[in-house]
Amino acid sequence: MSCELVSRPELKGTPVVVANDNGNNGGIILALNPEAKAIGLKRGNPLFQVTQIISQNHVTVIDVHHHFYHEVSHHIMDEVRKTEMVLDFVQYSVDEFFGFMPEDNPSQLRVYLQTLKDLILRETGIPVSCGAGQTYTLAKTATWFAKHYPGYKGICIMPADKREQALANVPVKDVWGIGRRSIKTIEQQGIKTALDYTQQSEAWVHRMFGIIGVRTWKELNGTPAVVLTSRERQKSIMYSRTFAHMTESKNVLMRELSNYASAATRKLREQGSICQTVSIFLATNRHRTDWPQYNNDQTIRLNTATDDSMQIISAVRRLLDELFRPHYQYKQAGVILGQLQNADGVQLDLFAPNQARDNARKKRLMQAMDDINKRFGSNQIHFAVQGTDADKSEQPAGFMRPHKIDDID
Repeated sequence: MSCELVSRPELKGTPVVVANDNGNNGGIILALNPEAKAIGLKRGNPLFQVTQIISQNHVTVIDVHHHFYHEVSHHIMDEVRKTEMVLDFVQYSVDEFFGFMPEDNPSQLRVYLQTLKDLILRETGIPVSCGAGQTYTLAKTATWFAKHYPGYKGICIMPADKREQALANVPVKDVWGIGRRSIKTIEQQGIKTALDYTQQSEAWVHRMFGIIGVRTWKELNGTPAVVLTSRERQKSIMYSRTFAHMTESKNVLMRELSNYASAATRKLREQGSICQTVSIFLATNRHRTDWPQYNNDQTIRLNTATDDSMQIISAVRRLLDELFRPHYQYKQAGVILGQLQNADGVQLDLFAPNQARDNARKKRLMQAMDDINKRFGSNQIHFAVQGTDADKSEQPAGFMRPHKIDDID
């Protein structure tokens, strides 16, 4: 939500929701601002159920832009790492990181957190909340206070001597690490706050919720028990999209598949991987039984594993030439990069002369493109086949450009 509002400041103070809208009220609300919450909207609301509320209150519905959010996240994490203020840095999710600050003085710790908060706001325009505590779970709880109580001004530090007082004001359902399926059981036991949970015996917690529940219990009691590590490399990367409107144009499909391939390959480079296989799939609308149906996929194995966008887009073009059938109304398409491996272990083709030199040149080109796009915005430099937002050639109204990222095991 913050990413969208930064780019559209004219919406400040008005109700706004972000949804995976398919153009026919078939999506759900994924995020919303306080003004939208105030009129009764909630995360997870299907759009078709709240159409009247949205219409009567002039709510702005913004389509989700997954790739944009990941780029902003990548920029924030890079800037924080550069400060070297956060030790044992771990990016936990697209909008969250943890780390250790070697400072016991709360006033000095607040200065450090304010410095990071100001840095992120200055670099991205996005306000963030910061929390500090003895453990990961207590830091997360402190962040909950920073978000929910304006008096903290976005920063909450939970010292050991204030821990119980603070936990008495946190609903147990809002404790990080307690799953939704456990809430009903917990509340049936009369446990309403985080403090209530900490006052149960360890044996009872283990019997009811297993080792995961015990770890949360220990962390809330001030004993570190959660180990966070950076996310492992994905085994494969898929970018796909269900279109807002069907299309029978091969040009449109190629443009969109090229965008998916470019985004997937950028993700590949970010995690230091290369791929050995490239796959695409096409599908018509299975709900439109009055139209001819066609669903197919195809995979190509590359001679040499790569992270080069040009090679992967070229492979996508060859696959589309094989799969495309005219006179079908296509509703979905996607690109999958498979058989990922560490980029440092690439095996060259014995029969390709000068491949090492060519690979080094291509790697410099991809790095330059990534750096420019990271600095000036997504797709400022891109391949011609990807088209532009202004290019409406053969593009059906409402055609959706944001991409969804999935991990495949």
